[in-house]
Formats: sequence, C-alpha cells, structure tokens
Amino acid sequence: MAAARRAREVFGRLRALPSRVAGWPVWSLSRPLRAYLILVTSCALAGMAVSLIDMPWKLSQLLIFLGFLACGIVAIESTRAMREVHGTVGRDLQSVWYLAAAITLPPGYAMLAPVPLAAWRLWRVRSGLMHRRVFSNATISLAYGTVALLFRTVPDSIAGPQPGAQTHVLTWTAVVTVCAIIAVWINCALLFAAIRLSDQAVRLRDLFGTRESITADFLEISLAVSLTLVVAVNPALMALALPSVILCRRYLMRSQLVAQIRVDATTGLLNPRTWQREAEVEVYRAAQSSAPLAVAVLDIDDFVAVQQSAGEEVARQLRRDVAAMLTEQLRDQDLIGIFGSREFAILFPCTSIADAKRMTERLRDRIAGESIAIESGSQAGFVFRLTVSIGVAMMNETRRALAELVGAADTALGTARQTGWNKVCIAAEPAADSD
Repeated sequence: MAAARRAREVFGRLRALPSRVAGWPVWSLSRPLRAYLILVTSCALAGMAVSLIDMPWKLSQLLIFLGFLACGIVAIESTRAMREVHGTVGRDLQSVWYLAAAITLPPGYAMLAPVPLAAWRLWRVRSGLMHRRVFSNATISLAYGTVALLFRTVPDSIAGPQPGAQTHVLTWTAVVTVCAIIAVWINCALLFAAIRLSDQAVRLRDLFGTRESITADFLEISLAVSLTLVVAVNPALMALALPSVILCRRYLMRSQLVAQIRVDATTGLLNPRTWQREAEVEVYRAAQSSAPLAVAVLDIDDFVAVQQSAGEEVARQLRRDVAAMLTEQLRDQDLIGIFGSREFAILFPCTSIADAKRMTERLRDRIAGESIAIESGSQAGFVFRLTVSIGVAMMNETRRALAELVGAADTALGTARQTGWNKVCIAAEPAADSD
C-alpha cells in the first residue's frame, strides 16, 4: 500500500512537471532576452561538461575544491540574514573562491564551482528569480573557465602552477591580477548584454562605472589575488583568509544596502528623505560657523506635458539625463537630491550669492543647450530639448532653518515659472529695518 501510494505521488509529480515548467517566469521574458539567457546558459553547461570529461581527477585537487566550497558556504551563511540589493548588480565576493580555483586547479573546477554554491544559496537564502540565478552563475562559469584556460597558456617562466620566489612571484601575481580583471570584464559584459536587452535605457556607466562599483571591483580583485597567492603557497592557508573574506563581504553587502536606501532608483541622486537629513546637517554646520550657504530648487519646464505626451519611460530617461548633467556640472561638496515628486534640490555649502547665481545659471544654460536622444520605446530616435527654471535662496538672519530656505527657494522658483521659463530667480532679501 505504501509503495503504491509513493508511486502514485511520483507519477503525479511527473505529470505536473510540464505545467510547472510552463509557468516559469523565464517564459514571460521578451524573445531576444530569453534566447540570450538560454544561449549563455547552454554554452556554460557545454563548456562545463567538456572540461569535466577531459579533466584528470586527483584526490588532492578534489580536497582543495571541497575546501573552496566549504569556505564559500561559510561566507554565505555569515550573511544569509542580510537582505540583498535588487535591481542592481550585486557583489558578494564569491568570486574570490572562483579565481583561486581557476588558477590553482584544472579549468573544470572553475566552471563547476558556481553550481554547488548557487544551489546552496537557493536552498538557504531563497531570494531572487531562479532564471536570474542560473544565468548569473552561467556567466561566472564562462568567465572563470576562460581565464583558467588563458592562465595555462602563459609560459612557466612567467607564471606557472607555483608563484616561485624573487621576481617570479611578482610576474606570477601580475598575471593572476590580469586574469582577475579579464574575468570581471567577461562577467560584466555578459550581464550588461542581458540587462540591455531587458531595458534599452540602461547605460554601462550607471551599472559598472560608478565610484562605488569601481571601488567594489577593486576590493574584489585585490582580495581574490591575495587569496589565490596564499592558496598557491599552501592550500591549508585558505582557512586563515576566510575571516577576512567574511568581514569584507559583510561590509560590501551592507554598504550596497545603505546606498540603495539613500539613492533614488530612477535618477541616482539622493532621495528626498536622505537629502533633507544631510542638508539639515549642512545648514546647522553653516549656522554654527557663520559660513555662507545657498539652496536651489530646480524644475524641468512643462515636464507634465512631456510626460503625458511621450510616456513614463521617456520621462524616466529625461529625468535621469538631467540628473546626470547636474552631477557633472556641480562640485563634489554640493548636495544634490530629489525634492517632491519631480523637482531637484541642491545645497551649496560655503557659497556666496554671486557664486550660487553663477553656478545655477551655468546649469540652466547647460541643460538648455543639450539635446537628449531617446534610446528605447516607441519614441526611440526622437530628440528632446529641455529647459529648467531654478529658484535660489541664501541663508541669512531670517532664514536659518532648512525648511525656511527650501520655502524661499520654492517661492523664487514659482516666480521664475510665472515670468517665463528657463530662468534663475533669487529669493528676495528682507528689507532692512529703518531707524
């Protein structure tokens, strides 16, 4: 009876399998994106199968590989409770184990390593879509399998299986560093192609060219090369490197979460709450030191009409491009953020009224003189020219709180709108008291 019941359960699951497969989210993707994901994943599986079949199996190498997996699992468990950043390219430092496997073990291990670690993550973390996890691990397999083959083409006099001594250890480390950079480039290129197929408006520099992204890549490459050097000297030393990897992993994931909380997803600028909190600190500091300070509120002229006629997707790109121009034109110490639903707020610390007027007029002229080409959607190929109106308010004896400064700048912005667009208006100073 029990055997028959189990057989019926297995048969029922097999019958339900086609409908479950048909319900996978991957089938709802666009045809080019779905084909690309399947192609990359198939290439990774084929490369993995070929490399594993041709690979000589040795117990010592298998034990080192199991050590890498154990360290990777411990690193995953150490940050399992931390929520991952969605909608961005995450960096969790797992590649440090993949690079070490690619350099110190046969290429088959480098291509195989992401599979058990991804399975463990899916079982323990249970976040993210399955097809995204599978695809990202396929790109990792291809990237580190490729550098494993490239490393073995370098003559032993320059690199080889062991780092050696004196100048050889320097050339060995240099080759490993180049391999790490190549692996990062391959992985980023494969990921960016998929992201671009999903959203044509996404730009490479927004994902991989930011200061935070470059810093994370540098940290990951540096840690991976150091770990590979340690493992090449003696594989047992990977246990000593594990705590450093865990600490760096926790720091990196936490900084990614903090950045996501602070930043507006559409423009990359500070969100309203973060801008207000940090601006209040700057206003308090200026009040204590009697330093000059200005606040500007900027609005895209007639943006509601553009949004209604061109659509939400075009409006997002226009706001993103305007935000990029603001970031390019302003100083590092200037605080730029989103204000309200569609306006931008700028705080100029240690800035006189003349400098604030000059910088805001330069912003106005820069935006008015820039043609913005739409990159995707039904409006792709159309060119927009936007203008902005700006209101500026200076900190003085009657305006010493952020709310008062923003209110005065918003009033000046209203004056700029009423008297004609593409203007900069300065909030009026209070009249001096008469004797």
